[in-house]
Amino acid sequence: MWLSLKYILESVQGTLLSGDVNAWVEGISTDSRRYDPKQVFFALEGENFDGHDYVNQLIETGAAAVVVSKPDKISSFGSTAVIVVRDTLQALQSLAAGFRHRFDIPVVAVTGSVGKTTTKDMLAACLAPVYNTLKTPGNFNNEIGLPLTLLSLNDSHQAAVVELAMRARGEIARLSAILRPTHAIITNVEAVHLETMGSLENIAAAKCEVLEFISPDKFVLMNGDNHYLLEAAQKYPCIKHTFGYNDGCDVRIIQVAKSGAGINISLSLWGQKHDFYFPLPAPQLAPNLAAAVGCAILLGVSPAIIHQGLSSYQTAENRLNIIELPEGGAVINDTYNANPVSMTAAIEVCREISMNRRAVATLGDMLELGDFEKEGHLLVGRRAAQLNMDLIVTLGERAAYIAEGAIEAGLPAERVVSFTRREDALEWLRRNVSRRDVVLFKGSRGMRMEEILQGWLIPA
Repeated sequence: MWLSLKYILESVQGTLLSGDVNAWVEGISTDSRRYDPKQVFFALEGENFDGHDYVNQLIETGAAAVVVSKPDKISSFGSTAVIVVRDTLQALQSLAAGFRHRFDIPVVAVTGSVGKTTTKDMLAACLAPVYNTLKTPGNFNNEIGLPLTLLSLNDSHQAAVVELAMRARGEIARLSAILRPTHAIITNVEAVHLETMGSLENIAAAKCEVLEFISPDKFVLMNGDNHYLLEAAQKYPCIKHTFGYNDGCDVRIIQVAKSGAGINISLSLWGQKHDFYFPLPAPQLAPNLAAAVGCAILLGVSPAIIHQGLSSYQTAENRLNIIELPEGGAVINDTYNANPVSMTAAIEVCREISMNRRAVATLGDMLELGDFEKEGHLLVGRRAAQLNMDLIVTLGERAAYIAEGAIEAGLPAERVVSFTRREDALEWLRRNVSRRDVVLFKGSRGMRMEEILQGWLIPA
């Protein structure tokens, strides 16, 4: 992607201190470690970092252009174009918002408490045979990642599926103002971010902020089993479609059955029955699949083509990624994040695919649950006991409630072990868990459970 400095200057309302206004740059960067000298570098500031600390180094190595808010930190300009703005993050967002308007294509915003990334990936797979589709990479779903996603659009793209995350009221609205989605999917409302949101009603209202930006002739596809969402969406004038298990849903889940390494799902699509196969053994993902299929149908993709697209589906990194081991066991890497709903679903997958192997759940703290913190962990433990997991290993003070819930629900205490120190948990896993077992690793992002996984899978 080539951009002229003149276009960037006008978009960010900046001042050019040095360089040629008629020059061009190839792409955007916010990470000095991965910077290409042909790009324009935005010196973003955060709680624990300041991109301005690296600007002089980049200029010395021949950076094409930098966008800064602290020009006094620059020793010399050299041949680098230096653009000064009041706020570098706002400048990046303004550039992305303007750039997005160049593209008259379907842009689907995917939000919700749980399953955003999975739904986004499913929908992109459904659309791929018909539309060259841009989708949010990795976890680029926030105030920095969203602009970078939009700035990767090019003339070959025919559709975009973009994930929107939030922790507080107003964040979805701010992201949507940049994205300007044409359509939306809202997956669900669950007890996530209660620490900052306070109630499920507040979460539903926050998720529905995206609907302010959907025009009356365009649609949202939302979870019809969730009354919080249905009520919060009423005040918005866009077309509303629903998915779920309830009889009144436009995309209704009729039946879900395991089939080999995947699931067969029967859907009623506005009264017409169709069957689909999804290559992941997780019946819990049926609502996500219903949302993706329904949205693709609404965007003009036929059921036959959707079959083709789903056959190429691949899990995102660190999200329910099942790795078969040569010794006969398997690892389920679901370490990206966690809440009671997604953790319970992952444990169910672990139990389902274990067959005659031991099912081991290695679980870390779930963060940001607010007043639901203790009960949320206890619920996960109770469900693990109902599933008769062979072994539960917990890491963290909060996750100890998972162990407590499991034992209270009848799982023998000798099959439950808890740790507060990462080193102790890893050492115990190495001594007591075999590569012939099916081992799930899951916890909130801050617990860095992927490091425990790697430490067990590939001992030093």
